[in-house]
Amino acid sequence: MSAWRFLYPPTALLEGVVVSQEGQRIGAEDVYGALLTEKMILNHQSRGFLILDSAQWAKARKQVWEQTASLVRLQRLHWLYWGYKRANSVQHLARKFNISEDGLAKTVETYNRAIESSERDPMYKMPDARSPVLKPPFYGIDISATSNMGVQMVIGLTLGGLRVDGETGLVLDDKGGKIAGLYAAGRTAVGVCSDGYTSGLSLADGVFSGRRAALHATGKP
Repeated sequence: MSAWRFLYPPTALLEGVVVSQEGQRIGAEDVYGALLTEKMILNHQSRGFLILDSAQWAKARKQVWEQTASLVRLQRLHWLYWGYKRANSVQHLARKFNISEDGLAKTVETYNRAIESSERDPMYKMPDARSPVLKPPFYGIDISATSNMGVQMVIGLTLGGLRVDGETGLVLDDKGGKIAGLYAAGRTAVGVCSDGYTSGLSLADGVFSGRRAALHATGKP
């Protein structure tokens, strides 16, 4: 299974920190959405919260009109105008989400200190996706994989599938024998995306495996 919770666009949303219920960073905020969501699900009971300061928030509200369209814009507008909580201190914001106050305060302090001293980000986030979480009020968005508020449902797809013969695309039975006339291709078969998924992989995988099955079925070399 692969599931995605993308934070971007707008890119300003990447500048904050994503934390667990304990207030610890889940990972680099600028990684591919499926990777961040996987860490959230496997290591943090599917819970995650995006924390930003007022400068980052204002920047994101401006960028949302410049960097988004259609469904993505609708989702981000929900985050930025309805689906958030605000507080004048990081500790107060933590209480609103039932996040560890000490954990979040320490995480934000460590994050800011690394930026101020020009140190590499502990989670290896790219420099242009970093800015300090300093200026109140502070904002938080529940980005948990379990959250289905408004239009914020996590999207995903199953991975893996039927075992197939590599030369023909014929489905294999439980003993490894080929089942005549039965083929599997794309996401219905074991392939490139059996362990993880990145946007676009299904296209090449589907074209290759579909063509392989068609050539064998028609008897063409």
